[in-house]
Amino acid sequence: MNIIVVSNRLDKAISLGPRELTALALALTLLIGAAAFGLGMLFAPNRVEPLLRLMPGQHARQNEIDALAVQVGELQAKLTRLDSLANRVGDKTGIDIKPFLSKNAAPQGGLAHDGQPFAVSGLRQLLQDTDAKMAAMIDQLTLAEAILITPDASYLPRHSPLTIAPQSSSFGWRVDPFRGTQVFHEGIDYQGDTGTPIVAAATGKVVYAAYHPQYGNMVELDHGKDLTSRYAHASQLLVKVGDTVQVGQKVALLGSTGRSTGPHLHFEIRYRGVAQNPLRFLDGGQSNYAQATK
Repeated sequence: MNIIVVSNRLDKAISLGPRELTALALALTLLIGAAAFGLGMLFAPNRVEPLLRLMPGQHARQNEIDALAVQVGELQAKLTRLDSLANRVGDKTGIDIKPFLSKNAAPQGGLAHDGQPFAVSGLRQLLQDTDAKMAAMIDQLTLAEAILITPDASYLPRHSPLTIAPQSSSFGWRVDPFRGTQVFHEGIDYQGDTGTPIVAAATGKVVYAAYHPQYGNMVELDHGKDLTSRYAHASQLLVKVGDTVQVGQKVALLGSTGRSTGPHLHFEIRYRGVAQNPLRFLDGGQSNYAQATK
């Protein structure tokens, strides 16, 4: 069978025999297959999503959403800690804390209005505010639990380790002075002169007194009931492991050893191994303890 193709552009007819038709069919089949494969690869699910994310203006937004998702995960972890801590405090005090747990949301109501979706900036601010409130609640509950289980006030780390030195860095997120990235600072820093005496924040037993690659010369005291305190970057240690020290007793001299940019004391308080905000103990510990034991 022959097929005659008339071309207006060339103003002539082209005759296609069986051999030419077979070759043409094969070429068309290969062309269609290649086109289908290319479209399939281009619009496959695992490729469409990255392409959409990389559209103008979408890449930065996706990064913001990913960062917010990480923050939500961190908030969920803090809620779990908060619930566990509240349960322990409730067990020790006999207070029914179930209504305050995160699984029991407060009842809400009111008139229905057309809502607006959260802007990324608004959602970020909401997450930051919620995170700050939760962190404060965790600190307060931790302190309350420590007070409840500590029979002697002298074992509660509430005495300032340096009474005359100004605080130079707070507890929480800050820019790392060495890497320039955001890191969590697990204590507070006191700036002072090398050789200034550092004293114990509470009565306790020395469980560490040596050089640490990060903390430098460091003393760690165990105050019992899962409470510990750390005194880092000292120029000289005045106690050894196994010693029992009293609140206000000298344990080291201020310095700049280890990972340090200058003479200062890095002071930590830990409960069950987790770093706490020392100011919750140092500023409020004494009054809270007095109120709890009245």
